[in-house]
Amino acid sequence: MARTKQLPKNYISISDSEISLSSFTIQMIKQRLMRHGKKQLAARILQKSLNHIKNKTKQDPLLIIENGIRNTTPPIEIRTRRIGGAVYTIPIELSLDRGIPRAIRWILISAKKRAGNTLDLNLAQEFIDASNKRGDAFYKKEQIQKLSQQNNF
Repeated sequence: MARTKQLPKNYISISDSEISLSSFTIQMIKQRLMRHGKKQLAARILQKSLNHIKNKTKQDPLLIIENGIRNTTPPIEIRTRRIGGAVYTIPIELSLDRGIPRAIRWILISAKKRAGNTLDLNLAQEFIDASNKRGDAFYKKEQIQKLSQQNNF
């Protein structure tokens, strides 16, 4: 599947200087997007999705991404433990060091599952949905919270 597509004429460019390269979350997203060592392609996809976010929402795309990640970061994870002869699911608190990469992974997976558009458009729409507490990634977080409330051990 080709990842390049002709951009519309009302394309507003965000320069790389506006995206702080030291931003840890942007670097993590870029690393997760990268396949087979093609970091420039991942950076280009991320750049296009940031431009789409800016065009659609008329807000700072980094704030939208930050809100989306914050909304989809799970506070707990569910582990299975075998106690006696039974298997129980036990909720365990999750630190931010493990929660933020998990949220980024969920957002990228749900963006790749979307059909009909290019990855940069799907990624932009998924970040917008996550910041508005909608979308597949946010739904996955809600499912895990429901499971943890049901299976308090």
